[in-house]
Amino acid sequence: MSNGLQKFILTIFILILAGTATTFSQSNNPLAPQKEVIPFYIGPVVGYNRVLHSAELQTFESEVPCPVFENGSANGFFFGISFEYLLGGAKNSTQSIIARLLYNSMPASFEVTGDEYPSILTDAQGNQTQVSSSTNHINEVTYDMVSFDVQYKFNFIETFGLIVGPTFDYALTRDQDQLFQLVTPDNAKFEQAPDSEFEYSEDGRTLIAATGEIPNSSAFRAGIKFGVQYEIILNSGMYIVPNFNYNFGITNLSADDDWRVNALQFGVDIRFPSTSLF
Repeated sequence: MSNGLQKFILTIFILILAGTATTFSQSNNPLAPQKEVIPFYIGPVVGYNRVLHSAELQTFESEVPCPVFENGSANGFFFGISFEYLLGGAKNSTQSIIARLLYNSMPASFEVTGDEYPSILTDAQGNQTQVSSSTNHINEVTYDMVSFDVQYKFNFIETFGLIVGPTFDYALTRDQDQLFQLVTPDNAKFEQAPDSEFEYSEDGRTLIAATGEIPNSSAFRAGIKFGVQYEIILNSGMYIVPNFNYNFGITNLSADDDWRVNALQFGVDIRFPSTSLF
């Protein structure tokens, strides 16, 4: 686990403890002076990302036309803390402002079929012949962010409502492993030139075209989140909120490749009433 992720988890844990502990200590003390309850809620968030990357990324930097990565997808996750402030008071409120501080994982896997490529086939006697192999281009992307989003909520049918607002993200990692792989025959290998600029896997069947941080990529991302939510209100005053959002990226991960990141996000917020920050 990275130091950045460890610090984020610790920060979320402290914020949740601070909010809930103060709430329960005030509500269970009959001698404490009573005051008007401020309609403020705090609690943990967890969810699933179906991540959708779109780009025009060349598989190789070459004057010769090469396949282009266009659409990549993968499964990710998010977790963090949410804050909600009800508008118009706690009783019968249908509107609120929701803010979330999140750790977001938005990876992607690109794949495109390549042309046939000359390779070396070695038989049982050690004799080598040149053959044509089918190939695949693969790009595995790691994209992890700290995110802050703010949404306006409007419940138009009792506890069912619409949510919309901006999200601002800062990338902790934005790396790629771009590979060129031989598919068939199973025992074929690349013919590796001694002065090759590329690295190869130990079995000789994968050429490493690029690795590390995505060139000319931006750590900052801005987007718009919009979706729906449903509130399950419990007798204790807390409530559980399943929600579904489409997270549309406004900025590019890499302007050179028109690379944008979007996501379908399903999450659950658990919110406790709190006055600890006022």
